[in-house]
Amino acid sequence: MIKDYWLNDDELLLTRYTDIVTGPELIDSALHTSGDERFDRVRYILSDWSDVKKVHVSPEEIKALVACLRPISTICPRAKMGSLVNPDPAGNALVAWYKFLADDLSWEVDIFTGVEEAVKWNTAYRDYFRKKIC
Repeated sequence: MIKDYWLNDDELLLTRYTDIVTGPELIDSALHTSGDERFDRVRYILSDWSDVKKVHVSPEEIKALVACLRPISTICPRAKMGSLVNPDPAGNALVAWYKFLADDLSWEVDIFTGVEEAVKWNTAYRDYFRKKIC
């Protein structure tokens, strides 16, 4: 499942992935979200994969996702993107592949293996996370 949260006056787009995530679902979500008018104002994009149980995404689907993101990244070229992932060798391999392919996006891309890193990266996420755990 994929759910978007627009935080801090649309400065942060937090996308939370839970349960099972598939490649087509991932691509469809990126295309849908980029069409939202709030996307024009976003400065930070955080993909939170910490509650995912299974990922059914192939390297080819990651390539297709990055191909979709190239023109999307021109909408908000100064945005920074981060992914919060579990320290899992199989998942991290796809993340590393994504980061390699995404190297030519206009976005700076960071990978976080713990919530602590992500909350330091963005204060709006820190505030969201604090409310979530209370």
